[in-house]
Amino acid sequence: MGWIDITLSIVTIAVGIILTIVVMLQSSKTSQSSVTGSNTFYGSNKSKTLDGVLSKYTVVLALIFIVLCIATTISIMNG
Repeated sequence: MGWIDITLSIVTIAVGIILTIVVMLQSSKTSQSSVTGSNTFYGSNKSKTLDGVLSKYTVVLALIFIVLCIATTISIMNG
């Protein structure tokens, strides 16, 4: 394993840990009542709330994690 393989592996592990923490910080979707919807203040401003921000970070981190996993696999197979 070269330094690129080791670096990719370490970054992949770090992103995986951060992704796990961000997912665990999100509130449960089942705790919301079916009465609340997009007509409420919370529903219409969801992207500005902590849950909205964490949801966006989750998507971005998941995509980064997938790309890093693929890059690590290709790097190790070629190396």
